[in-house]
Formats: sequence, structure tokens, C-alpha cells
Amino acid sequence: MRSVGLLFLAMAFVGCRLPGSTPKERNAKINQDLLERLSAESLSPVEDFDEQGYFDELERLYADSPPEEAGGDAESAPPINPYAILGATSWPVGGELFVKPYSFPKGMGASMLDLATIYADFPVVPVREGAGLPPVADQDPASAVLDLRASFDSEAYNPPRKEAITTPKLVDISDWIFVRARPEVITKVEQFFDLFGAQKRQIEIEAKIVEVTTSDSLDYGIRPIDGDTPIFELPNSGSLVNQVGYSFGNTVVGGEALFGVRSVFDGVKFNALLELVADHENVSIISRPKVAVREGARADIVNTTNIPFFQIKSINSAGNFTTQLSFQSVGTQLYIIPRVVGDDTIILNIDIEVSQETGTAVTFAQGGDGPEISVPEISTRVARTVVRLEPGQAVILGGLISERTATRETRLPLLADIPLLGNLFRSHLWVKEQTNVLFFIRPRILQGIDFQDY
Repeated sequence: MRSVGLLFLAMAFVGCRLPGSTPKERNAKINQDLLERLSAESLSPVEDFDEQGYFDELERLYADSPPEEAGGDAESAPPINPYAILGATSWPVGGELFVKPYSFPKGMGASMLDLATIYADFPVVPVREGAGLPPVADQDPASAVLDLRASFDSEAYNPPRKEAITTPKLVDISDWIFVRARPEVITKVEQFFDLFGAQKRQIEIEAKIVEVTTSDSLDYGIRPIDGDTPIFELPNSGSLVNQVGYSFGNTVVGGEALFGVRSVFDGVKFNALLELVADHENVSIISRPKVAVREGARADIVNTTNIPFFQIKSINSAGNFTTQLSFQSVGTQLYIIPRVVGDDTIILNIDIEVSQETGTAVTFAQGGDGPEISVPEISTRVARTVVRLEPGQAVILGGLISERTATRETRLPLLADIPLLGNLFRSHLWVKEQTNVLFFIRPRILQGIDFQDY
């Protein structure tokens, strides 16, 4: 019984050790041969069974068995599809060689061709505009032919805002390099292009712009009590002039007057309000723009208002002139060009301009008596610098301060020129405004998952 058990154990072991690595017919024949040999020989007891010798015999029997795909009976693996590696933008040109094109920004194709010729770890045959292209039959299977076609991709451009049909302008868009090689060599060429030509890093520019405006104003003068009460009231209604009233129209209202005055001089009543109002405003405007820009490109952050004005083109001897409507951008303009040095050091080229309208530079009147044309006066503050920042650092630019003082006087002709008494016929408005702009700029190199925010 022990010998029969050993026989069934051997048969079961043979089935476990042969996991379908040969055709079914070959497996059946080997199992039959093994069973006959074990039956013909004298069986040894289990304790005397040579286990190592049994394994050596199995290894010898199956050493020459051809491998197969797991779970299948195919004699050989299916051929590799080169289009699965190279993509649809490739085509065969003979033998095992394929051609695949790669595009580069205009002017970059020549630099990439020279770089690959010097540093690539595979033989490179440089060709320009197809001149000297070697025949397919003469190409080394381990090499890659790189055919540069500069300005290959062009486009006819026509400005879309122009109403009339014009002759389009041919604009060069990109260079192309056509690679001819075996699929595995083209894969190496593509890795080289990706490493040295396509890995332009993106940089996030986060700016915090704080604009603080402080304004002080003082308004003082004389105004009527109301619309029915004259400032000077004569007692005799039959007089030639029985009342005098006027209004200077400054910024305050009757309820903001300092106090009222009512007096009588030889029968003439004086009714008025003395205005004296001071005002202080402190306004803070904060904006936090954030943009992503390619290394070496320019990021613009602009917040401006176009101020219209008439530009004087010509003036004749009679004082008549011709004008042209123009616009001037006034506000905050921030321009930044980032560059990466090494792995994580960023160099920022910063140009900042802050401008505002501060007054009127000149005023013209048509013919001396016509409508007035005013030309605005623009105040501009500019800061330019180049800074080098390590990861996590930020740059702060400030001190762009402008100050504007305006004084306005409203007066009654003739009466305002009377000494001392003339102050009763005047109103003054004084305004002082100061603006301070600060910039907080922080760059950061974007990595992988960061682009999900853009």
C-alpha cells in the first residue's frame, strides 16, 4: 500500500510541477513514459525515496520544452505593433525604418539638431532641408537621421478686425525635424527632445497690490440760509434794491454750516451761514492677481483707466485750432519676466508703472471765446529692478508715493475784492490727496498636480 501511495504521490506531483508549459500531447506522453518507468522498476519505500534525484530527472525531461503564453497553446508570441509605440503620426519607409515628425518653436529646431548631434547616446546623421539625405538601404540600423526643415510650418495671417479684404501675410510658426530610424531608436530620440526641448518650466506669479489713498479737505465760506432768505435784506420794499442773495455752490450743504449770522446795519439785514467743514478719508484698495507664465515669457498685470482728451494738432493766427481725440492709460501696470537658474532659484525682471491724473496741463479756447479744451496732466511713477529669489522668498516694492494739492475759490465779482468785507463774498475749497502703492510679489515653480488649478 505504501508503494501504491508513493506512485499516486509521484503522479500528483508531476501534475503540480508542470503548470501547462508544453502542449497537451507532449505532457500526456511524458506522463505516460514516467509512469511506465516507475512501474517497471522496483519501488523503494517512502523513507528511502531519492527526492533530489527525482527533481533532477524532471528538470532534465523538461529542459528543452518551448515556452508559451500563459493559458494558451500558441507556438510563438505575436509581433510587436510599431504604431502602438510611435503613434499615428509615423509611417514606414522600408525595412524596419519609420519616419516621425516633431515640431519646435521657430528658430529652436537648429539648436535642437546641433544638441542631439553632440550629446545624444545614439548615432545621429544631421540633415538640413533634405540636402544629403542618405538612402534607406545605406542607413545604420542603430542610427537616427534627423532632417531639419526650418520654418516648415507657416500660416497666412489676416487681421480679423479689418473690414476690407487684404492680402494675407505669411507668418512662420514653427520648425520641424523629421526623424528616420527604427522604433526603439525613435523612442530614444523622443526622450531626448522631451528632456532638452519640451521641459520648459511654468512659474506662478502671485502679486498683492496695496494702494492706500489719504485725502484731506477743508471747505469754508459764506452761503444763504435758504432759497427764500436773501443775504442782504433792505428794510424798505420800495427801494431801488431791496434784497441781495447769492450762492457759491461749494461741497457742503446748509446742515453742515458752522453757525448762522444775522445782523442789522442801519436798517440793512444780513442773513447768512458760515461754512467750515474739514474732511479726512483713508481708502485702501487691495488686489491679489495670480498668473502662470512660461519661463522666459512676460506676465502682464494691468489695471488702468483710459482717460479721453483732445490733442491739439494745429493752431492758426486767429486762435482757431484742430483737435484729435486721444486716450491715456492711467492706473497700475506690472510686467514680470521670470527665469529659472539651477533647480529652484528664480530671477525676476520687474517693471512697475503707477500713474494718475493730477490736474490740467493747458486749456485752449476756440477763437478766444469758444468752448474750452483741456489737456490732462498725468503723473507717472516707475520702478525697475532685477531680483534673485530662493524658494519661498518674496520681494516687496514700495515708496511709489504721489501727492496732489488742489485749491478752488468761488467768489462774487467786485464785491469779493472789497478789503475785509470781501471775505463775505468768497468760498474756498482746499484738497490734499496722497497715494502710496506697495507691491508684494512671490514666484513659485509649478510642479505636476499644481496645473489642476489652471
